[in-house]
Amino acid sequence: MIGKQIKGTGFRGCLNYVLGKKDADLIGGTMCGQTPEELAAEFAIARPLRPNLKVAVFHATLSVASTQKLEDSVKNEQRWLAIAADYMKAMEFDNNQYAVVKHNDTDHDHIHIVASRICLDGSVVDDSWDYYKSQEVIRQLEQDYNLETIAPSWELDKRAPTTGEHRYLQSKGNKSVRVQLQDLIDEVTQDKPTMPELVEQLQQQSVEVQVRLTRTGLSKGISYKLDGVAFSGTHLGKAYTFSGLQKHRGVSYDQGRDNALIEALMQRQNLANARGEAQANELESLQSEVRANELESLQSEVRATAPVTPAIANELELQLSILPESNEIQWTR
Repeated sequence: MIGKQIKGTGFRGCLNYVLGKKDADLIGGTMCGQTPEELAAEFAIARPLRPNLKVAVFHATLSVASTQKLEDSVKNEQRWLAIAADYMKAMEFDNNQYAVVKHNDTDHDHIHIVASRICLDGSVVDDSWDYYKSQEVIRQLEQDYNLETIAPSWELDKRAPTTGEHRYLQSKGNKSVRVQLQDLIDEVTQDKPTMPELVEQLQQQSVEVQVRLTRTGLSKGISYKLDGVAFSGTHLGKAYTFSGLQKHRGVSYDQGRDNALIEALMQRQNLANARGEAQANELESLQSEVRANELESLQSEVRATAPVTPAIANELELQLSILPESNEIQWTR
């Protein structure tokens, strides 16, 4: 069985997608709504419990081999609901809202689970290392339900972690930025988005994406930046280049349809970066001005309280002359 996860910010868009597919069937979950509008309104009920949580959507896809589809539709749905319930409980979503939608548009029998990370008691499901946790859960479900293990296609055509990255993971417990980018792109491309959709979803995950286009609109490449560290698509693996995303990840691209949208997304991203840089420069300038004013005030205070004898005055001038510059003083609040 293959399992994939995506986190997002908006329930309505996700629900429109999973329920808008041909032959999509809402088969269960913990909710009452039947349409994207009703389910989105129901998800909104828990939002006030965590108003500052931006990434509240958990979207998982579970699929089995084409040979393991049950012909009896009722039994097939019952099996999927049992798998979904076990999966969500193991992923610690046993006190959360979620809906299970079955798709019949591919050879591989599969379901989509749209859930809220906000628990009904106001806590939030931890999403750190959820990819690795999901893989462990899926291996157990394969045993419990006698399901075939399938090597997911997104594990192919990607550069394997280096020895240094393996050591870093073992010593620090953190994935390298390169591996994080690979995982994020793998998650975002699971539903075969268009190129602008891919760019926008990665931007929502704090990934800066640069698509370089020629004057005639042809692609010159794509690069990704996370936490200040940038990689070209080639450095992530051939499946992460502009052409590789289309060939190996199923991302659709049409020059006439997509280039204007891609350029608009790039412009919005660059404006946001410029605004953030300007705010940082303004803050630094303000801090420097405050330090200078504090130093001047200190020097004035020392002069005002000093005795008026020539000897002491000379000594005071000497002390003032060796006071450190403002950027050397260690201020404490």
